[in-house]
Order: sequence, then C-alpha cells, then structure tokens
Amino acid sequence: MSDTPHPAQDPPQEDAQLEQDPDQQQEIQFPAVVVRIPAPTCPRTVPKQDSAPTDRITLYPKPGETIQDIKLLINDWVGAYWLGPYSLRLPFVKGEDGKGQVYTKKKDFSEVRAGEKLNEWLEVADAFEHVAEGEERVLEAVKEPYGEFSARQSILRLIELIAPAGTTANTLSNPLGLSAGATIFERVRDGLSADAHYEEVEVALPSGRKGKAGKKEVVKVKREVTGDRAHAFADFKDWQPASFASLPVSSAPSEIAPAVRSIQVSPFNPPPAHLRQQGHQLYLTVSLLEGETLTLVCTTRGWYVSKSNVNNFDATPRDAAAPIHSLVDLLHSISPRFSERISALPPISLESPIADPISTVAPPQAQPAYPFLASLPKPATTAEQLRTQLAFLHTGAYGPEGVDSARDWNEELQGIRELPRSTMQERVMRERMLQKTIAEFDTAAIRAVLSISSGDVPPINPAEPAEAYMYLQSNVFVTPGDNDALDAYAHLGGDGAMRVSHGKDAAGIRSFNKVDVDGLYTLGHTVVDWMGKRWVCQSVLPGIFSNRRALEEEVEAKEAKGEEKDEKKEDWVDVTASPKAATSALKEGEEAEPELDNPMMIYGLDSERPTTVHWDALTHKLFATYAALNKLAPHSITSGTGEKHEFYASAEVKGLKGQDGRRYVLDGQRTSPVDVEWLEKDVEREGLGEYPHKLVLLRPELVEIYWDFELKRWAKSVSDKAAKKQKESEDAEKAEESGEKEEVKSDEKTEEKALVDEHSPAASAAAARRAEEDAPIDTSVISDIKDFKLLFNADAFVPQPPAKEGSPAPVAINDESDPSVKAVRDASKYLRELAIPSLVYDVMIGVTSGVMDGESLSKHLHLRGVNVRYLGKVAETIESFSATKEGEEQEAKGYLQALQSIVYQEMVFRASKHIVNDLIKTLHPDQATQAVSHFLNCLLGSSLNPSPTAAYSPLSIGATEQEPAYVSLTVEGLRKQIREEVRVRYRYELPEAFLEGGIRRKQLLRELSLRVGWQMQQREYYFSKEEQDAVEEVKEDKKEKNKKSKAKTEVKRTTTFEPQDVLTLLPIVKSTAPSVSVAEEILAAGRNTINNGNVNLGLEFMLEAIQTYESIHSVIHPEVAAVYNQYAQAIHQIARIKIAQLAQKEDASPDEPLGVDVSTALKLQRQAVVIAERTLGIYHHETASYYFNLAMLENLEGNSQQALRYFKHVLTLWDVMYGRDHPEVNTVLNNAGIILQTAITDLPSSLALHQQAHESTSAIFGPSHLQTAQTLNQLVQSHFLAGNHREALTSAEATHTIFLAKLGEEHTQTKESLRNVELLTALIDGAEKQKEREEMIKKDAEERLKAARGQSQGLAGRLAGRRLGQQVNGNVPSGVRVIDQQTLAALTAAAQNGQLPASAAAAVAAAGQALPNGQSSAEGAADAAAGQGQGPRIGERGTENLEELVRYIQGGSAGGAGGAKRGKNALRGKRRTGSKR
Repeated sequence: MSDTPHPAQDPPQEDAQLEQDPDQQQEIQFPAVVVRIPAPTCPRTVPKQDSAPTDRITLYPKPGETIQDIKLLINDWVGAYWLGPYSLRLPFVKGEDGKGQVYTKKKDFSEVRAGEKLNEWLEVADAFEHVAEGEERVLEAVKEPYGEFSARQSILRLIELIAPAGTTANTLSNPLGLSAGATIFERVRDGLSADAHYEEVEVALPSGRKGKAGKKEVVKVKREVTGDRAHAFADFKDWQPASFASLPVSSAPSEIAPAVRSIQVSPFNPPPAHLRQQGHQLYLTVSLLEGETLTLVCTTRGWYVSKSNVNNFDATPRDAAAPIHSLVDLLHSISPRFSERISALPPISLESPIADPISTVAPPQAQPAYPFLASLPKPATTAEQLRTQLAFLHTGAYGPEGVDSARDWNEELQGIRELPRSTMQERVMRERMLQKTIAEFDTAAIRAVLSISSGDVPPINPAEPAEAYMYLQSNVFVTPGDNDALDAYAHLGGDGAMRVSHGKDAAGIRSFNKVDVDGLYTLGHTVVDWMGKRWVCQSVLPGIFSNRRALEEEVEAKEAKGEEKDEKKEDWVDVTASPKAATSALKEGEEAEPELDNPMMIYGLDSERPTTVHWDALTHKLFATYAALNKLAPHSITSGTGEKHEFYASAEVKGLKGQDGRRYVLDGQRTSPVDVEWLEKDVEREGLGEYPHKLVLLRPELVEIYWDFELKRWAKSVSDKAAKKQKESEDAEKAEESGEKEEVKSDEKTEEKALVDEHSPAASAAAARRAEEDAPIDTSVISDIKDFKLLFNADAFVPQPPAKEGSPAPVAINDESDPSVKAVRDASKYLRELAIPSLVYDVMIGVTSGVMDGESLSKHLHLRGVNVRYLGKVAETIESFSATKEGEEQEAKGYLQALQSIVYQEMVFRASKHIVNDLIKTLHPDQATQAVSHFLNCLLGSSLNPSPTAAYSPLSIGATEQEPAYVSLTVEGLRKQIREEVRVRYRYELPEAFLEGGIRRKQLLRELSLRVGWQMQQREYYFSKEEQDAVEEVKEDKKEKNKKSKAKTEVKRTTTFEPQDVLTLLPIVKSTAPSVSVAEEILAAGRNTINNGNVNLGLEFMLEAIQTYESIHSVIHPEVAAVYNQYAQAIHQIARIKIAQLAQKEDASPDEPLGVDVSTALKLQRQAVVIAERTLGIYHHETASYYFNLAMLENLEGNSQQALRYFKHVLTLWDVMYGRDHPEVNTVLNNAGIILQTAITDLPSSLALHQQAHESTSAIFGPSHLQTAQTLNQLVQSHFLAGNHREALTSAEATHTIFLAKLGEEHTQTKESLRNVELLTALIDGAEKQKEREEMIKKDAEERLKAARGQSQGLAGRLAGRRLGQQVNGNVPSGVRVIDQQTLAALTAAAQNGQLPASAAAAVAAAGQALPNGQSSAEGAADAAAGQGQGPRIGERGTENLEELVRYIQGGSAGGAGGAKRGKNALRGKRRTGSKR
C-alpha cells in the first residue's frame, strides 16, 4: 500500500548516482563591482530608500559577462531606471600623456583607459584585469550627449516604463493573431481557472432606515471558500467535460493608470537645418494628466520644455533652467501626477500589479503561440497616434528617401558564422547572435509572404507564367513551393513531390546548420505555409541576379591574360574566375571541361542539365566532415560524358560559389538514404492507387537507430565468438552471475510477459525480439569499436529522370553487392519489420507515455525513426497485436485502443489538411473564412445538419467569376475524399464507421485550428442535435425564472459553424534554426556525470547549461523550457531515490534533508510551464507534461493544495486534447487521490477518485488486466482508511486473484496482495469475535437480571412515596424513578465487582418502573440497555439516571462513552421551549 504519488514514467536509476563527490568543484565567483550613478535633477525621480543608497549599486557579475550585460542590470534598478544615454567608465586616473592612464592593451590593438568609455562588448573581467585581488572594483555611469538615435531610444525607453507589456496601457503591439503568447499559469496557480466553491453565510447589512426600523437586516449570501477549507477536487465527484465557452485561453491584461494622457512624435519634426546645427535632435509632444500639452525639445545636452503650442513652433525654452539630461527626469519635474502614477510601476514599486515579465514580454527569438480559441477584443481597436510612428522611432526615416536599404540578411548570417569560436565565451556569443538573426529573418519572411500573398509585391519575373513567379521583399527571396512550373519533379510526382521536397530541404539545411562545418555556408532559409500555399523564403545568394553572359565574358578575358590564383587565399579569390580553373589548380592533369551554363555551380548535379556533374575538391573535403557525422558513404557518380566523381551526400545536394567567395549548400533534401522498400512495394499498390510522390526518404533518426542496432549485433557476435573460446568453468561461473542478475529483474520480466500473454502471436514475437536485443553483451572482449563500419549511400535507389533526346540516360545505383547500398535496403527493412512493431509494443506494455494527440504522435514517430506515411502500417500493427492468441481479430484494448484512436484521427486530420488547403489556396482572405466554416460543417457538424449550405460572397469584379470548389462540397463527398486521401497517402482502408461516429470532434477542431492555422471564436459549438436541444432547454428554464430580464435572445443556429466563427488565419512557419550545440554539450556532460555517480557535479553542469541556454535564447524559448524541465525532473528523481534510501534506514529521521535543491527546481519548473504556454501553446502536449511534473514537485515540497490544482488542470488538458477515456488519465486521478489521502486527509474525496480511476481502468483494459489489479490495490488502501473493511477485503481478494493468475505465486506483488487479504481477514474476524463476546456478555447480563427482577419489584412496592435520600409525601409523579439506598448499594457493589455492566445497571433501573407518556417497561428497558443514543440526564428535573449514578460512585465522569456529545446548539440547563433564545 504505497502512499507516494508515482510519475507517469520513472526511468530506473542506480543508487550509486547518489553518492557524494568528495572533490566537489567550487563555483568561480567574480568579485563585486560597484557602479556609481549620477543624481537626478528632480527629487521625485528616485524615491528615498531607507535601507540602501541610491547613488551606487553593487553587482556580482558572472565570468564572461560583458559591459552591455552590466548596463542591462543597471537599467532595471530603481536608482537608475531614469537615466538617458550613458556609458560606463573606470574612474579617471591621469596618465603620463595627460590623458587617462592605460591599464590594458589587447591583441586587437584595443585598450582599457581610465576615464574613457568602455566597449560594451568588453568582458567585465578584462576591464578589471589590472586590479589586484582584494581591491575595490568601481565603474562610473557617465552621461553621454544625445544624437537622433539616442533621442529615439529615450522615447522607446519611456514607453517601456509607462506602458509595460501585458497591461491595459500597452496599445502599440500589432500581432498576427489574437492573444499572441498568452499564458494562464497564474490563474491555474491561484485556482481561478476552476469553478469557485461557495458556501451560504448570514451577514448583517444596514437597512438604511432611521429609528427602530433601522436595525441591521440579516441576509444570506454566498461566500467563496478558499484556503484549507476547499481543494481543487472538492466537487470532482461528477467530472463534467470541458466547455469551449468557459475554457481559459488567456489572461486579462493588468489594469494600470496612465502616467500621461498621450505621447507622440511632434509634427514639427524634423528639425530644420539651422536648428539642427544648434544641436536640435527631435521634438516630442506630450499631454500631461494636469491638462497641459507641451512640446519637448531634445538637444545634444538633453531635454527642455519649449514655448511651442499645437499650431505654432517656438524653440525658446519656457523657463531659464538648463536642459535636463533625462527625459524621464524632465517629466518628473513638470508633472507631479506623472511621478505619482509611475511610482506604482516597476522598477520603482515592488508591489506592482503587473505580472512577471516572463509572462508578458514578447518572445525575442521564438514565434508566439496563438490559442485555437479567442475572444473578440472590445473595442476592436483603440486610437493610438504613436502606433503609426513606431517605424520612425526604430528606423529614423521621415520619408522614402530616408529609409535605409533593407538588411543584407545573407551577409549578416555569414559574417556571424565567420566569428571566432575557439573559446567557450566566443562560441556562446556567436550562437547568440546567430539564433537572434535567424529569428529576425523568420519574422521578416513571414511579413514578406503576407505582403506577397495579398498582392502588394510585384514579381521580379512578370513575363513568366504565374506559377513560376519569384519575389524579392526586404532582401528575402520568396518563391512558391508547391508549383513544379519547370517540371523538375515530374519524374517524382510533380507538384506533390515539390511541396514535400521543400519541407525536406528545410530539414536538410537545419542539419547542415547543426553540424556547422567551417567553410561550408547555408543561406537563410524558412518555409511558410499560408492560405493553403507553401512559400520558400531564402536570403539572396551573392551573384544570383548577375548577368550570366557578361560574367562568362569577363571570366574568359581574365583566363586569356593567364591570371593565376594564390592557393593560400583560395577562399577569398575573385569568384568571377571559372570554377573549373580553381578546381584544376587542386587536381593537376585533369582535362578542361567546356564552359557550363551556370558558372556559380561547382558541386553536384546541375538541375538544368541533369547529366552534367560538377565537382570541386575543397567543397568535397568540407562535405566529408558532414558525412562522417551522418553515416554517409563515399560513392561514385557517373556524368553524361562517362566521367566519375566521388560524392558523400547525394549528388543532388548542390554546392554553389557566390560572388563573395563562399561555398553555399543548396537543395539539402537528399541528405538521408531512400526508403527503397516503400518505393518498391507501396508507391504503386493494387487497389490503393498511386502514391502522390516518389520522394520517400528514411529519417535521420532511423539511420542512427539502425546503426546502433547493427552495432549491438556486431558486438554480440564478437562476444559470442570470444565466449566459445573460454573454458567451461568460466562459462559456468558467468552463467551463474548472469542468472543472479536476471533474478533481480525477474519481477519486471514477469509483468511484461503477463502483458504480452494477453495478446496475439505478433506481440509475442515482438517481445521475443526485444528480449534478444536486451540480452547482455560482454564488452570486455571488444578491442576497438572502430572495427565496426556501417555507412549509407545517399544516392542508392534514387529514381532517375527520363533521358532527354540526344542525352544519355542517368545511371541508377542499385548494386546491393556494395555494402553501403545493401545498408540502405536493410535499414528500410528494419523500419518496416522491427522499428514499427517495437514502437507499438512499447505502447502496449505502457513504456511509452505522453502520446495524447496527433502532434505528440508525430513527434514520437519521428523520434523512433518512423515516417508519418507509415501511419497505415502502424494501424495494421495495432490490429495484429490486438488479435487473440489464436490470431482472430478483436477490438483493441488498453493503451493500444488509445493509440489506435489517435492514429485514425491523425490520418483523418492530415487528409483533411490536404483537402482544405486545396479549397482555400485560390481564395481571397474574406472568402477563406467562408470556405473553412463550410468545410468544418461538413466534417464535424453533420450530426446537427447533414446538408449544410455554403456561404459565398462573390467579389463582383466580373461576369466570368466562377464559384469556388468549396461551395459544392457535401458531407458524403467530403467523407469520400478523406477515405480516398487516407487510402492513397497511408495505404490503409479507414473504417467508414470511424468517420460517422468515431471522430473526437472537439479534439479534431483544436488540431485543425492549431496545425492548419486559424483561430476560432470562443463559444460553445454544438456537434449534434441532442447537444443543442439540451443546452436550449437549460436556457429556456433560465428565461422562465428571469422573465423580467431583458437579455438578448440568440437565434438558434442551423449549422455548427458560421463564417464569423473563423476569426483569422495564421501562418505556419518551419524554421531552419539549429539547436544550441554548445549548451547541449554541457547538458550531456551533466547527464553523464550524474549517471556515473557524481550527482552534485552533474547538477552543476546542468545549471551551467541552463545559464548558457538563457544567454543564447533570452529565456522565453521552447528549448529553455525543455532544459528547465529536464533539470527539475533530475532533481525530482534524485529526491525520490534518496527518500527510498532513507525509508530503508532504521534510525532515519523524517526531517533529515535530502541534499538537493528542490526550491530551485520548483522555480524553474514553474517558468518552464509559462514559457511552454507562451511559445508552444496553452493546450499543447508538452505543456501538459510540464504541468504534471510541476504537480509532482509541488507535492514533494509539501505544497499539496498547489499540486492538486495542477493535477486538476492536467485533467482539463487531457480532456481538451484527447478526452477522458485515455489510460494515462487514471495515473493523474490516482496521484491526486494519494495526496488527498495522505496530505489533505479528505478520505471521501480520495476514495471517490480512486474508485473513478478503477472503474475507468476496468472499462479500458478489462476486469482481469494487470492495470486493473494495480488500481484495485490502491482502492484497498482507500477503503481501509475510510473504515470500509469489507469493501477493502473484497478489493484485496480481487487483486490477489488477478496477480496470482497473471504473475504467479512467487511474484512480489502476489505475495503482498496475499498479505493484505490475510491482514484484512484477521481484522474482520477479530471484529466479529469481539461482537460475539459483547453479545454473550449482554445475554449473560439479561439472565442475571431476570433473577433480580422479582427483588427489584418488591423493593419498589416498599419504597413507594420515597425519593433518594429524603421522604416524599403524597403520590409519586408520573415518570419519576425511585430507588432505595439498599438497592443502590447492592447494585453499586455488583458493578464494582464486574458482575454487572453499566448498561445492565441502566436496564435494572428501567425494569418495571413507571415510564412517561405511557411507555411500556419493555420499551424502556430496551432504550436504557441501548443507552448509546441518549445523553446524560443528571440534573434534569424529576429524573435520576441509574447508570450515571453508578459511574459517579465509581469515580467516573458523568458523560460516558455511550452518551452522545452535547450538540453545539443544545440548551444548557434549560428545557427547549421552541422559542428563540
């Protein structure tokens, strides 16, 4: 009976990992640096600080931080937020030349001089290289003169201060969609996302009347239950499905008061020439809260208020004071209300209502996530003059002639790649700049595509067909990616092959960026899907637009003069020379080739002349580095002339030499081998049609997995051969040792075997293969792993284009006697025969977790090396695994059932994506929303309206306008298209019943919105007539109750979706930004160090990797969230292992520290959740995983209420993404139940959750499955703690029955379940025996009383008229019990001797007495004997309770155990009269 919540997947770790490192390395810390800050002019600018001075700040920089990093810290400090342009300098010390003393001279001829401005890229350590250890390190912030750029930056800085992101004052952003980068973490953390709990309480309110009628009125109100009085699962007995109308999708902006009425660039700009000569830089118009509208003038020395008004310009200062250097300082001095408002904002206020910047600042290097549901903003927009002036503030351009030429993206990217990278600091700086530039290029590419798609940019080749148009916008070269206008892909499938090739090209370029070969360059490259079309965006290749003929003539003229090249500077020669000339210098004796049509092409097959092969020795050498890391084999390609050249990657991967002398890689789609088995068996299959294209490749992950698989096979063969040569005695000893090792894992193997035995022979075969793979290998006999060689030919089995007239046919490579060619065939077979069954097998036995929607399924398939085109094969494997032992078909159960549902839905989604893209790609944006809504009605709303009518608004621009294809779309036609798409693309016959009733409609709507790219209005969508009628009935009931309400009546919808429900379409971006290699290396070192047993040092490495990721990606990035999560998970697993170790110690203290920093892990995990919500999505599978991990960490730290809130939200995420019937949902329920059981001690709620988890598991897996037994085992404990011993025994017996049948008698869980049965049986038997003993005592007492009854009756007659201790004259009142002293003494003596129980004494007193209200003596005896429902009656008039008296004589208290406690509303010492007290 475990009390600890268990994670969804907890990989095993060895106890040796927890050993402390005696030689723990100490973190290097840089000495403190004091920065002196100048004083502001206005005393209100910097509030007085009681604790710390405001004229200096002490910083503790880290090694490698620069002066720029120091300035960023200063700008966020309360004492320096107001500063204008300034520089950091060392204190002035006069040198020999009269200037500042020179402290340091660098190799690059730069120097560090006292009193002079420090370079912002200078490292802090270098700035203080001259300072001895122990001396004070001081910097001074010195004001700098203004220029136009710094004036514009001051305005932008002011906007950041008074209108922070995430507030109502920020109205300058203009995102592509609604609720960009939203997060709901704070709502979930505070319990605001769930329904609030209320209780009725009485409160007194003043009536408002005078006199006696003015008493306070008592009314009942509802009060929210908070704190420990309620928890997230308090009302979870009936789990309601998530409602789209109330689903949290964003958080409202923080309400702040404006600091100024308005601010804008003055219309008097730009300064005229004569004023510009006097130092005028910029004019700014500010409307203050006091009512004044002022024109501020920025000069070289600072800002001042001029005498200008709205209509007339007068640069004369309004007062005689000198200009104030800081704009913020000036506003403080002229506007007290500005000071008042800004003092409530950061960095001045520490209690600001503004959310954490990580929740509000725009992601600098990642595209923000857009929720699939959004509410329309009210109002739609606001008037903001400055929004139209942001371009000027950022660029300084007043008109077209002042706009600088667009950024040269290619030169920026390649210049960054050429930066030095010999040290860690240089690598970090280089990668930071590279990631930032690629992110900015992606943003520019998106803007360019949107402009081109709307027709705002003309093509650069208007004379060619529209399908072949090319565009140039902001130095981004844009071409359509799904029109094979040149028939370059005709032999591979035409347009379909071209669209796929550009996706694979982006993946190939990303792999080249990842390897980052020095001297091999890639263009800026981004793929954007928008409005059904695919666009390829690249930086401009130098020389690509040059006049080719003029270039060739210049080359010929230079060659005629016999100009030679300098071999040492080959990379920087005049590239107008013939590429062949450069190659001939490297390969002497080679015959010259005729001039080629493309002089820039130096390597690979020429696209314009397929039989022409280009080759360059230096480029080939650079490709060798890439090939070594990607397992690519060198192979020969024969040109049309019969000449052979050696290549590593496919010859279709081209190398071009730009006019800048750099070698560029283009067309990187064929960097992986061909999937020859699919090409031969599935491209053309009878009955399933022809596959859309022949560009089918193996994934790089599959190549790695297969390489590792073959390496293990090779090592095993070497080990087996060595084992045969050893002696028999050594064999016996090793067999004995291996037997001992296997015994440790016997329980795990038994459970896995039990899971497999329930399934088909296919599953058993997969289990046998897995056992063979996991067999131990003696690595000691392997001399060198370099003896193993396995490389792949990237050109093997590549389909060749047909030969043109007069040209020889290309030579195909398919000779499998070549090991590199055979490796391609074997890898393709491995994918079909081993990789896919292994993937399904891991899901079946519960090893794989987190597959909750189509996106997570696709990611998991890719990690396992399986292409998405194999979804049909995965579905067939699930069916074969789900069959009976005899091979008969049956429905999938458990994890396989969930996987099958996700696979089916993913095939439907991808087929739907292709169909809807075809429908909208020729439409205008306003028509696209109509097409999308009609498509959704046909796909998801057919149960509400089986014959929806499409809305269509023609443009009315001509009589020839035709109705688009979506208008004629019907439900039956769409279903037919989807089944045909699934049949063609996935080679699978989708069950027709799935389209009718198997689709999870809400979940599919979410996936279509997020992955195709649109946002839906947040409202409740009815997918069937029953849903709509049920909701309408509830609405009618509310209207009847509120007849006086003037609520607007909604028109009942006839379709599920309407065009206005589709708010906006969004682009889908495929970036080629690589992962951060320098941080990955540190992170991998940390993991390896932990696995080797040095936990503390490994965690230090991981923290250093985190800092590197933060430095490169600026925190708000998915990779930063991932590394946060990895560190927190490592801390959690280490803590769990240490807790288990402490539990095994006999003298362990529960308060003993674990030795790991759980608080830091919690902080990072919370930030990971926020970052994931903002960059991946609020309802994303990784966000759900992060929330689950956060809940586990909160529980580990003891924050039970928080853990329950996060678990509750995880259930909501599961409901939105998959539904409530996924097996992993039960893990969340069980974990929440354990917390309720152990930390909250809410046993009824805990029992309800465990009962719900058991019922769900039993329905999903079946009543006799091992998973059902596990939930029953947890239910045993819940029933036991709730006092339901018999129900606990029933559950324990059912648990033991399943474990015994599945695992056998010797399994640990079987033995434990048997002990539970025995303990519960003994407990119940003991309770039964105790009850029997009490019954026997009671029976014996009754027999004794029979003998005493006659004596008691006789005594009653003799004592008539007497009361206890006194004489009574007259008749005894009805209901008064009387007893003499002799009888009382006798009974008391009997009670003291144990012969008469107290309950029996009460029965004696009741026997034969006169009872009130005509009650019989038998009834009185029964009531008195029971005695447990009555309270003590001593002190009440006219009654004497004999049992109370006996206990009083014995020295006991008056209120016995049999008496009920006095209620809180009981009257004390008075009778109840029925009136109010």
